[in-house]
Amino acid sequence: MSSVPLPILFIMGVFLTFWLILRKFHRLEQKKRALPELNAYLYEHNQTAPRCHACDSAELKDEGLTHGEDERRIISCARCNTLLYRFNPPEESV
Repeated sequence: MSSVPLPILFIMGVFLTFWLILRKFHRLEQKKRALPELNAYLYEHNQTAPRCHACDSAELKDEGLTHGEDERRIISCARCNTLLYRFNPPEESV
């Protein structure tokens, strides 16, 4: 039997589990921030109107980059959930 007490092993397991969850979330956030903007996406996939390059669907959905009310939007396919491009609103000059 191990000389490490059971509560210590349990706490180590909990920390490892949370670390893996946070790592996966961080990778997803990095993918979202690395998406091309709309014009670059259209040029890259030789399109005139945005469509999903994976399933060719024109049905798209958008969500905020960091939260639902964020002005920076991430556009993804509504059918297959493929991340497509990001949309940053133009800066307002005062």
